[in-house]
Amino acid sequence: MPQDKDLKRLVRARMAETGERYTQALAHVLSLTKLQPLPAPWFLTGSRAPDYEVGLLPETVTCDGHRVVQLRLRSAAREPDGFGALMQSIAATRYLGRRVRFRAMVRAQEITGWGGLWMRIDGPHDTIALDNMQDRPLRQTTGWTEADIVLDVPEHATELHFGVLLSGAGALDLARPQFGEVSNDVPVTGRTHPAGPLPDQPQSLDFGVTL
Repeated sequence: MPQDKDLKRLVRARMAETGERYTQALAHVLSLTKLQPLPAPWFLTGSRAPDYEVGLLPETVTCDGHRVVQLRLRSAAREPDGFGALMQSIAATRYLGRRVRFRAMVRAQEITGWGGLWMRIDGPHDTIALDNMQDRPLRQTTGWTEADIVLDVPEHATELHFGVLLSGAGALDLARPQFGEVSNDVPVTGRTHPAGPLPDQPQSLDFGVTL
């Protein structure tokens, strides 16, 4: 699989040959490396899921001896205005009242938008907490780096969802994912949404000020 300068060189050669835009040529060059299917608990989602593909890279591509998953824009797709995401969902039951961390090694391959790990905690009716690394994204090309997401799981949580996402063209590689409980001295990385249902009328329009 081409890396860094080799990838750029191949993309620019493709552009000169076909007249394609950079994102189109990039998607084609990346597609030359065939992906192998992932096990069933993982699936593709996102606001523009049909524009993306995900799977295991060949066994010759590893990160410290571990298999690598790649999420990338399809060669036939235009650069979308949404995102694609790899996802797995579990019940929150065993983690209620605990702090959890999703950690993995990640690598960007000529990402034109941004990408990163993500985790979301849902309750019976709405999202409770979310972190998608948008405030610390992976962009362009990087080497392997460790990323993590830490969130608190409230007692009323019902589901946990986690994975990796990509917005734009290019590819995001994922290896050595880990999920588990951590102690409370590990800082939370994401934001928590207010608990309970939203009010049905505007509140405090006078800001609590009496004239």
